[in-house]
Amino acid sequence: MTLKQLAHAAHHQLQSACGTPMPRSHVHELLAAAFGYGSWAAFRVDCVLCDAGIGDITPENGPALAGRALQLGISQRACPVVASTLHALVLERRIAAMRWHDVEVLSRPTASASQGSKIEGWADDDEDDLDLDDEKAPAASPSPAARLAASALLLDELASREMSPQIHHQLASAFRCRKPNPYLYEESLKGRVLTKQEQAWVDQYLTEAPQYRAFEHHLRHAALGGVRQAAAEYAGEFEDTTYYDRAQQMEGDVDARIMANLAPTVEQRHQWLRAAADQGSHQALDDLAHAGDAWAMERLAREGDVDALRALAEQAVEAGDALRAWAYQNFAATLGVDLTESTYRALHSEGENAGEVYDSDFGGPMHVDGSPAVELPNLDDDGHARAKDMAQRFAEGSSLARPLANA
Repeated sequence: MTLKQLAHAAHHQLQSACGTPMPRSHVHELLAAAFGYGSWAAFRVDCVLCDAGIGDITPENGPALAGRALQLGISQRACPVVASTLHALVLERRIAAMRWHDVEVLSRPTASASQGSKIEGWADDDEDDLDLDDEKAPAASPSPAARLAASALLLDELASREMSPQIHHQLASAFRCRKPNPYLYEESLKGRVLTKQEQAWVDQYLTEAPQYRAFEHHLRHAALGGVRQAAAEYAGEFEDTTYYDRAQQMEGDVDARIMANLAPTVEQRHQWLRAAADQGSHQALDDLAHAGDAWAMERLAREGDVDALRALAEQAVEAGDALRAWAYQNFAATLGVDLTESTYRALHSEGENAGEVYDSDFGGPMHVDGSPAVELPNLDDDGHARAKDMAQRFAEGSSLARPLANA
């Protein structure tokens, strides 16, 4: 039920009960009075209307409601009838109210939701993942967001309210969920007779669909309102590249990892991966290093990644830069590693000793793992001194990714 539908139903019943015409605006004022407020404007500042058993402020049928009807110009004889009729209607429709503060508390995302987790449900448009013969009916979600989403009136109220982009983003984070699969619901509309389990999935869809629509609505409004992170999330969730472009042009905090995943070019992806690495994403560093990014490889090397150090030394040797190659070797020595030594070793491939150093007493399949020794070029004493100085500067944060011709 929407607020418009509620107002229409109340207006019709009140006019029928009183036998006199009544302005539609009176319905809103009477609703406010039923919840203890002197005006609809005052009520809207503090509260939102809810149905489906949501909300802890229940309507009252007392002198205040009848008195408000009298203030609105309704005849004294009809005022008690108006009060009792409206009270009966809101009870029948399970209408209540919730204070804005309580909505915000319930809409605060849990730790899992803030990390982008999905609620249990169907995979997007993936009917093959459903075993409709064996799958048990899904359990109702106990999350606060699911409680809010159960109230169509509340969702309509939230969608129609003017609120800050930040509140929109907060609500979107709370309502975040996987897109429910409408397949069985659409089949039922075509006349398909559903089994008990299939009907349970349809019921689950009808529960999740309003939450998903609320998620999309609030995330979009947060993005359009200037929340950069919301624009990035919208681009990813709804595959709309225009919101990626919007996020690119906006200012403010944004998860660089999301932007990297959305980037349309290699150059933009690398830029955002670097930003993600600066934000603390080790996976972004790994991705850059695997793509051959020297900056990322040096970052990993300083953190003690021997594979990155070995790769940097090998690149320096191939480039004919003996000083840089020895600088990496000298830095590796501070970690207790000698890049000039091979790390090849034979390992068990199968059985209870899989992954352990190969022992011929056990026998069985084996494989070789490790890296070859780095063959460093010769340097004179002056060269070794300069390479040690470069290693010291590397340890302090200087880049050796490009040859230092004047070193």
